[in-house]
Amino acid sequence: MDQGQVSTIAASPENGPQRMHVRKFRQGRTRLAARHWVRGDMFATAFLNALSVVFPRGEAFMIEALHPWRDRTEGALQRDIATFIEQEAAHSREHVGFNRAIIEAGYDIEALDRAIKQFVSFFAGCGEITKLGATMCIEHLTAIVAAEILKNREHLEGTDLELRKLWLWHAIEEVEHKAVAFDVWMFATREWSGARRWLTRSALLLAVSLSFFVNRTRGQVELLRQDGLSKPAGWWQSIRHGFAKGAIGRNVLGPWFEFFRPGFHPHTIDDRELLVRGENLLAAIKLVTEGTTAGADRTSSASRNLAAEVA
Repeated sequence: MDQGQVSTIAASPENGPQRMHVRKFRQGRTRLAARHWVRGDMFATAFLNALSVVFPRGEAFMIEALHPWRDRTEGALQRDIATFIEQEAAHSREHVGFNRAIIEAGYDIEALDRAIKQFVSFFAGCGEITKLGATMCIEHLTAIVAAEILKNREHLEGTDLELRKLWLWHAIEEVEHKAVAFDVWMFATREWSGARRWLTRSALLLAVSLSFFVNRTRGQVELLRQDGLSKPAGWWQSIRHGFAKGAIGRNVLGPWFEFFRPGFHPHTIDDRELLVRGENLLAAIKLVTEGTTAGADRTSSASRNLAAEVA
């Protein structure tokens, strides 16, 4: 896709292009079934907990970065900014509840919260396009992690169904709106040369990725320290488990590198089938937990078959 081209449509392989939409989702009071709620795995739990802690402030930062552009755009892009903001606000709300459950499980998350505060503060005095660029890069990171969660069900296998609903719902919407910040940045920099755009976004992704890796790993290490591991052991085990064969860290390296390709656009990574699979799995879990198939692919028995698997 040419760098000057804007595409903000999420698509379904069976039904063709579809607009993004806001899903009704309210978890209510979140409770962790166990301290290590991901299959009893302290490392997988630490990874997802460390992500969740940064979501409320991180989502607020991204909403703030895109909000000024809503009135400067029009048509599909303007509508997608509005949908993006509504989706991210809901994600922030639900992870506030999840983070409360992390605290109730006995974790002190103050250090992790302080790290995301510092990240947001760093950009406080930056210009609108820089904030927008940082958001574009954060969205790339969250989208490739979300896509990996949707692609490989084992990452959430064995978790409480109510918690799995939350993470699946969030992953679906992250993948669905993965191009919005990129498209707004392309609009904002429409008078820049292609070379300037590529150099700027590449430099931004390197900086944001380094911060993401260091601070999220520090967060995991801090949570693991509270589980009894020393800091050196926590660093080693976090990296070893995160980049082992089949692990999220290793599996997202390919999509991460795609961002540096000239002419890259988020939709050149075709996640349409993942969205369908994710919607069906989420609907199947809802069928088990709520007795409803809202959001299911009603043209097939996929949801009912999946419901039998997860029940």
